[in-house]
Amino acid sequence: MRQRRDIQGLRALAVGLVVIFHLFPSVLTGGYIGVDVFFVISGYLITGHLDRELDRHGRIRLGEFWARRIRRLLPAALLVMAVSAVGALLLIPRTLLPQNLTEITAAAGYVLNWVLAASSVDYLSSDAPASVAQHYWSLSVEEQFYIVWPLLLTAAVLVGVRLLGRSRRTALTAVIGLVFAASLAASIVQTALSPAPAYFVTTTRAWEFAAGALVALLPALGARLGASVRLIASWVALVAVLACGVFFTASTPFPGAIALIPVVATALLLWLGDDDHALAPQRLSHPAAVQFVGDASYSLYLWHWPIIVLAAAAIGRPLDPLLALAAGALTVALAWATMRWVEQPIRRAPGLLARRLPTYAGAAAAMAAVIALALSPLGVLRAEDQAAAATIAELERDASGCFGAYALLNDCDDPYALTDTVNPTLTQSGGFGLRSGDGEECDWATIADRSEMSCDLGVPAAEATERLAFIGDSHADQYALPLALAAREHDWSVLVRTRGSCTPLAPVGVAAEDATASQAEACDRWTIDVLDEVVSDTEVDTVIVAGRYELQPDSTENAHEVMERLQDAGKSVIFIADLPGTAHEWGATDTMESAPSCVEREWRDDACAWEPAPHTDWAQTAAYEAGATIIDPSTLLCQEGRCHIVVGGTIVFADSHHISRAFARTLTGWFGDQISGALARS
Repeated sequence: MRQRRDIQGLRALAVGLVVIFHLFPSVLTGGYIGVDVFFVISGYLITGHLDRELDRHGRIRLGEFWARRIRRLLPAALLVMAVSAVGALLLIPRTLLPQNLTEITAAAGYVLNWVLAASSVDYLSSDAPASVAQHYWSLSVEEQFYIVWPLLLTAAVLVGVRLLGRSRRTALTAVIGLVFAASLAASIVQTALSPAPAYFVTTTRAWEFAAGALVALLPALGARLGASVRLIASWVALVAVLACGVFFTASTPFPGAIALIPVVATALLLWLGDDDHALAPQRLSHPAAVQFVGDASYSLYLWHWPIIVLAAAAIGRPLDPLLALAAGALTVALAWATMRWVEQPIRRAPGLLARRLPTYAGAAAAMAAVIALALSPLGVLRAEDQAAAATIAELERDASGCFGAYALLNDCDDPYALTDTVNPTLTQSGGFGLRSGDGEECDWATIADRSEMSCDLGVPAAEATERLAFIGDSHADQYALPLALAAREHDWSVLVRTRGSCTPLAPVGVAAEDATASQAEACDRWTIDVLDEVVSDTEVDTVIVAGRYELQPDSTENAHEVMERLQDAGKSVIFIADLPGTAHEWGATDTMESAPSCVEREWRDDACAWEPAPHTDWAQTAAYEAGATIIDPSTLLCQEGRCHIVVGGTIVFADSHHISRAFARTLTGWFGDQISGALARS
């Protein structure tokens, strides 16, 4: 099939949307839909090619098809991966190297989309920055499509034509239509339930390829329409794609039903075909510059993201507009060079390189080389971290020493000094809260992209001196480890119920400002169930409430009512005041920096200490008015009006606002004493 200029124009539009979105995210908030445009184009072109092969040969030559895809896609992709790996080793901070090298490895195996889907459901990693290879998620989806699609069409022909006696087009259309319907339904449901993983998985994207595939099997539409109708339809479709790029945002539930707009619009443009009418939008595709961008779209997509990430890492901050323009220019130069000297020569190479077995062998060897390039240093990093973790584990158990909070509790000299035990990478990778290996009876579930934890900590209720309940969001989770250890020491039994980004003190129907509709609904259900459970549990005498309140609207009145309800049920209430995260204005969460990253960047005594901005904590006000006992960790960590991140040779926060596991463990004695005192006073 001759190359269609309008398709090259659509490719140019798609890559332009994505690149501008990444370079200037506030300018084109929905530019990510360029990936969906690419998916529709791929479904259209590949299905058309396979259908013509079936027409000519009666079968799909799978070995030849996959070899052509390898020669077309892998050389440039693996080259950029290798350069990205070297760039990461030279420029990416040590705290972020494991994530980057792991994702490069997954990208080389074309399974990155599933890796990102698995990690995205964990709110503990929601603050993790994007890696140098993250954009390969869409290429992983494409490669999986190229593997499965010819097999599916082959099966459709075998069953539909040879067994059922249907025509080839009927069989193909039926199977592709079924894929379209099933995948679209899965996309709508999964996006509503768990939008973060739904964005990456192949099952929620297959319908976009199928949309293009269906168009490939239909007779061309453009020739059947009058010039005026064709013109209007073309402009409507193009404006729809552009409008999605402008008006969609990160909060748009994507790729659910709303993704039908850019997908159907792209499919319609493909169906209408090229048009030489003077007023046709397809004419915008014809200039040589647009055709070049379309030709180089693959290399442009490959290069633009690692350039952005590595440049930002080199200067230690996000790119300003001038540097973003420079990054764009470098992207174009590298894309041209890659297309000129890598993509085209290998695609068109005669002789040995054009044969299947050398193609497969070369691809396997190149993939193995890139994986080895990423895994070798990753293994060294992990060995270093394991040795450091063993040392820190010994220090965590010495309550008479000067590690972590012990440095403050034992009045050690220079508690904020940068010592050789400070390990930003280990702190960040260690995360916060309880883990399955901590020996506690906990259940974890992910509902609407937020983790819910249910535990019974300490001793059995029948043997306990006190039966407590501990409820809250992830800012309660961060204290679950010292609470578990303290509960064992004091013979307490603790019922734990937490849900990420969901405080039981906020009214039902009033969600955090960054919550999606599904997350708000799940939070409401959880809040109602947890409060009912705790109130009705006659064995619970004391309820400990902890959480993060800065992202919630002022809910003082409701918080007061919740605490009174608990007290009316005969429960004492202990309120844990929220601890400020790393230096930022309250509410400006988009500017919050990871504490380990800050320490790694500053690397000096008392690194990244700050004076917290004044604020009004409505939840603490309500606790005071309700007569609850208040435990305030800031009295320990923010002495004399200054909060500290490096304390006792370790880093307080695992990210920007959750206490690290190492530091939390050293809070066990302090935490137990605070709760014991509150119980004695109740």
